[in-house]
Amino acid sequence: MSRVLVTGATGGLGGGVVAAFAAAGWQIAGTTRGAPPKRVKGEPAIHWLRADLATTAGARRAVKGAVAALGGLDALVCLVGGYAATPVDELSWTGVDKLLQLDLRPTVEAVIAARPALEASGAGSIVTVGAKSALAPGSKMSAYAAAKAAVMAFSASLAIELRPRVDPRQLGELIRFLASPESAPLTGAAIPIG
Repeated sequence: MSRVLVTGATGGLGGGVVAAFAAAGWQIAGTTRGAPPKRVKGEPAIHWLRADLATTAGARRAVKGAVAALGGLDALVCLVGGYAATPVDELSWTGVDKLLQLDLRPTVEAVIAARPALEASGAGSIVTVGAKSALAPGSKMSAYAAAKAAVMAFSASLAIELRPRVDPRQLGELIRFLASPESAPLTGAAIPIG
């Protein structure tokens, strides 16, 4: 059975991501900054880890807890982040730094902490989440767009550095997925192949 750590599992995307992994039969560990949510009958079993991923120690504890609870780690999904719209005349470095701490640092810390466990599984995958505004920023989004662009650049560099050779069968599975109804939310995307 595959094992995933979902950071920010109680955030806006968390519920849908956790539900998708649970439906596919994955074992799930999820991080939350506050108290773990109470389990509702019928919801998937999640190993909750209270963690501050904006620190090295917090990320290491979260990954160690996930590995202990799940018996290893096959995937990391980084959802921790934040949003703020700030007019340029109110912008300060403190505000920019706050968004970097909310959006970039938790992703970097989680990836660094999880990498050894992911490599040990032999099937390690990392999924990060950027934002459309990183590519096409709007008004009052300069700090947020910069933070999300940093996440995307970090992820792109990481993908190149850690990419495995791609088996044609794996490409076939990807193409099958793209042709299936499950890929409906993905439109107009360019998917780089290692």
